[in-house]
Amino acid sequence: MCMAASPAYARQGGPGSDLVRLFFDCPPPGCGDLDFFRREVAFVNWVFDREAGDVHVLVTSQATGGGGRQYTLAFIGLGDFEGVDHELVHSTSGDATADEQRNGLAEKLKLGLVRYAQVTSAADRLRVSFGDGNGGPEPGADGVPGGVSPADDPWNSWVFRLSGNGFVNGQATSKFSNYFAQVQASRTTEAWKLSVEGSFSRNVQTFEIPEEDETVTVVSETREDWNTESLVVRSVGERWAVGILSELGSSTLLNQDYRWSVKPGVEFNFLPYAESSRRSLTLQYLIGPVHFDYKEPTIFAKTSESVPQQSLTGRISLVQPWGRWSTSLTGSQYLHDTSKYNVALSGSFNVRLFRGFSVRLGGNYSWIRDQLYLAAAGATEEQILLRQRQLGTSYQYFTSFGIEYRFGSIFNNVVNPRFGGSGGNVFFF
Repeated sequence: MCMAASPAYARQGGPGSDLVRLFFDCPPPGCGDLDFFRREVAFVNWVFDREAGDVHVLVTSQATGGGGRQYTLAFIGLGDFEGVDHELVHSTSGDATADEQRNGLAEKLKLGLVRYAQVTSAADRLRVSFGDGNGGPEPGADGVPGGVSPADDPWNSWVFRLSGNGFVNGQATSKFSNYFAQVQASRTTEAWKLSVEGSFSRNVQTFEIPEEDETVTVVSETREDWNTESLVVRSVGERWAVGILSELGSSTLLNQDYRWSVKPGVEFNFLPYAESSRRSLTLQYLIGPVHFDYKEPTIFAKTSESVPQQSLTGRISLVQPWGRWSTSLTGSQYLHDTSKYNVALSGSFNVRLFRGFSVRLGGNYSWIRDQLYLAAAGATEEQILLRQRQLGTSYQYFTSFGIEYRFGSIFNNVVNPRFGGSGGNVFFF
């Protein structure tokens, strides 16, 4: 097979020019694991800003009549590639696993990008192969995950995110409002992982309760929380990492006027980190001081205290053709009183047992013995009913489960959005 660059869209500098800069618009479903795509498509430079890209790939999806999804990948040329546009379509069956969806999208993405990459410095290393129809060719092993970072990046790999939302509803006798804001800054390289994030939330609930004497009692409760967290991680070989996790915050729910912690730690991955998008098995240990200033005196007659705390977390994650499974087990303990501890088990499981039949299961369970923050005065009836204060408990749990079975014709990729059925969505990243 021979491919030649048309002068109409050959990049300035010819075949020896820099790699194509890709701006990828594709959130879930199908594109939730961006690290996977960065590893699989290694012959481009990934950028976070459309204006910095050479190609904008916009992914839209629609539900099909068979319960699957039809993805349309629109390749939009920018800059030197202005006007070089085309589309590819990828369809998934109703019982396709997350791994099948992302592998199929990755193959279509690579195929569509060849048109642009053939006039770059990556052209000499591109190869054409023909898969067997059951997953396509294996990804190249010599590519650098995520492409090559441009040397002239003015942001030095830092990425910033600002977000906020609000929710208000009510009726004649009740009102509810919620406001949430978040700011994040992160920098990720092969050697370092740095992140700082802060969040603020405020919930207000108000109820008017009519009395027998025709008076009205107004009950209003406010829950306010803010938190900042920073993480510094240094890679050590293929399986080790060391880091420091620090936190600063406040919580009405937990009777905490102010809290901070600084915990250095170490993590070991029994599998190479390079395989983390498909499978990982990690063990993480953290230890350090924790300080609390309480809004009200606690059941231990404390208004503030500083205590040492340690935690150990084991986590396994698998994304395979048969489905997805992740489980974590965390144990934490205050070292000044080893009887104060917490053990939390959480996980999710989504597997296709046989053609058309899948099972979903998820949840968490915690054994709680470390509630240092409980207020001695307890909680009012309003605070209990409106869940504005954490109560004493020895455990808590959450679970969800479901099954799904599809049968009938496997040839059902036709999209018909009339009258709102099988409607499409446009996603922006």
